Amino acid sequence: MTLEKRSSFQIVKSVLFALTLRELRGRFGARRFGVFWVFFEPAAQIALYMMVFSFKNVTVRSGIDFPLFLVTGMIPFFMMRNIALQSMSAVDANKALFAYKQIKPLDTLIARAMIEIIIYLTVYLIFMLVLGIVFQYEVTMIDPLRWVAVLATGLTFSFALGLLLCMLVEALPDVKSFVRLLFFPVYILSGVLYPIWLLPKAAMDWLLWIPYVHIIDELRLATFPHYPDHEGVNLFYPFKVTVFLLLISMGLYRIRRLKLVAS
Repeated sequence: MTLEKRSSFQIVKSVLFALTLRELRGRFGARRFGVFWVFFEPAAQIALYMMVFSFKNVTVRSGIDFPLFLVTGMIPFFMMRNIALQSMSAVDANKALFAYKQIKPLDTLIARAMIEIIIYLTVYLIFMLVLGIVFQYEVTMIDPLRWVAVLATGLTFSFALGLLLCMLVEALPDVKSFVRLLFFPVYILSGVLYPIWLLPKAAMDWLLWIPYVHIIDELRLATFPHYPDHEGVNLFYPFKVTVFLLLISMGLYRIRRLKLVAS
């Protein structure tokens, strides 16, 4: 009996599948309330803002209901944030697995990114169903293809950022806490919680340097039929930044991949 030699693609597919199952078990198996906390974070924040703004009576300009406005920005941002942060610590959390030559550091980052995408797309769908069925909001999306393209850009940007942060943390471990704290002002400044047209032009000129501002606003533009198209907001800028960051991070990974395994 001879063993059939597997192709490189089959090996990578098997490795990613195994790592994904391992990450799922780590996220939800070890913690009794793991699933609960994934839903609780966006639900608690949305509930808080609804209490502040009198829940269902509040609408954003152009007749957009505020709960929908929050969900369409908040959950995608949490997804992108977690991809960057989980990727940052992926290598450190899986060092024991690098004894198997089939498993590469990049595989652990991809597996973690896949988990976050699966989790938060599920959360997004559930929230939209609840808002549509229970609260009778209009949850249809006007341009699904554009929405997918924008989200794919945001996810790729976050993955590239996470890969870069992973190598930075490997060299400077103390930076990890600072990076986690840094995402809070990014969350506040990216227009997740408020319409960016409320900001003065001088502030917007600075905030438009943040790729997440463009991504969140473009997601809403692809979702709502009468959402205003703001001057300076576009998909081309975050796409350019994503390509540049991906090239830089993959180049550095190519140089430091053996160091990541050995550290």
